[in-house]
Amino acid sequence: MPQAAALDEDLAGWIQRQRWFAGKGATPRLRMLGMLEWPSQHGVQVATHFVLDESEGRGALYQVPVTYRDEQLEGAEGAYIGRLPDPAGMPRHAYDAPHDPEFARRLLRLIVEQGRVEGRRSADGRSSAEGHGSGEEPGTADRPSTAAWGVAVRQDGDASSDAELWRATVLSSRVMSAEQSNTSIVYSLDSLDGEAEERHAICKVFRTLHHGENPDVVLQSALYAAGSASVPAVIGSVAGQWPDAGRADGQARGHLAFAQQFLTGAADAWQLALSAAAGGTAFLDSARQMGEATADVHSVLGSALPTRAAAPADVSDILTGWRERLDAAAREVPELDELRSPIERLYVRAADAEWPRLQRIHGDLHLGQILAVPGGHWVIIDFEGEPMRSLASRSEVDVPLRDVAGMLRSFDYVAGACGDTPGAREWARACRDAFLEGYRDRAGHDATRQNLLLDAFELDKALYEAVYEARNRPSWLAIPIAAARRLASAVED
Repeated sequence: MPQAAALDEDLAGWIQRQRWFAGKGATPRLRMLGMLEWPSQHGVQVATHFVLDESEGRGALYQVPVTYRDEQLEGAEGAYIGRLPDPAGMPRHAYDAPHDPEFARRLLRLIVEQGRVEGRRSADGRSSAEGHGSGEEPGTADRPSTAAWGVAVRQDGDASSDAELWRATVLSSRVMSAEQSNTSIVYSLDSLDGEAEERHAICKVFRTLHHGENPDVVLQSALYAAGSASVPAVIGSVAGQWPDAGRADGQARGHLAFAQQFLTGAADAWQLALSAAAGGTAFLDSARQMGEATADVHSVLGSALPTRAAAPADVSDILTGWRERLDAAAREVPELDELRSPIERLYVRAADAEWPRLQRIHGDLHLGQILAVPGGHWVIIDFEGEPMRSLASRSEVDVPLRDVAGMLRSFDYVAGACGDTPGAREWARACRDAFLEGYRDRAGHDATRQNLLLDAFELDKALYEAVYEARNRPSWLAIPIAAARRLASAVED
């Protein structure tokens, strides 16, 4: 990275208090790497700051959009940063931009109209951003350095018809409150001619930036372009570039934001499952349908994006990862160490099994990533992958059974969250079987044919969960421990 400029102390302090800031517990060294200065409109200045945390071992880059106003914004007290110098150096009232309706409106318009924003200054070079509507031709992260770059969100060349659907007036915007690593803006849009109801969109602003294509954009866009009904409609994305002296051309490129249809009336599958389990209500049809939706996503991704056979090196790398997580879990939860021998036997046998082709997958699939939408079908969201993994690793091909294992673990968690509710374990077991049945029927092959592999991936996920629960939710630790014991005990000598 180039040498970064000093950051205003008030802005630095505000950044360190945000949920998406990952440097808590350490002494951050925040510096301004670059800035996108949006054209001033309606007396509101917008600047997107690229803030680098240079503390040892981190090197994290954050996207911090800020609006600057002469007067305070009524109703936005929770988003107030303070009185800060704007890009021209004039003290003004500064706000976290996603909470400001002026920024929210301009961000969506940038995407729909495929607009452009240039960086006015940075420590070493220029920054830029460009919006891409639903028909933009695809680009790549390795495109030679230009003023800006983008990634397609559709590949059928039908640019105008889809873009027109989202040119409606923004009636209101709000920020979702539950997110940890990103910030999502939900829009209410004026209805189109002939429509009786408002339409809704959601735009996710990526707070932590990385060089390369964000899987959330790439995978959902590929699925939508292929006509999959298992993802929301895609509106477009914003991609940009910023200085990075570590790259050959001195620039890093990545996604800044991603907009898609917001599914009003959708219900979270985790909450639906939890309610059903606690009340002893059958959930088999829903579990089966979610299995079908997962298989649909895998099938489309396997057709739309490159795949390859699993090479010995791939198997070796995955096996190494399994063993590293076993070591970490045994250190964190010593009682898991007594399971090491059967777990090792399972891993060795799984490595010798028949492996499916590697392809792009969701990467962090669980009930919280699936929505029940009006009309009786299920939609899968949030394709960013496991948040603790690097962007590069989340963008690689993988084994589809990793997603299947994640869903099996999620049903177990529902039962665990129900505590001593009678029949909860049996409920989870039946849902797991129904999910696998739906997956098998839609995929056209029997996922359970690869029992060893599926068990190994589920066990690996349970060990990952054990470390997380030991550090963050000790009262839930019994859930992954019970799964590890069950899977280990099933290994034949």
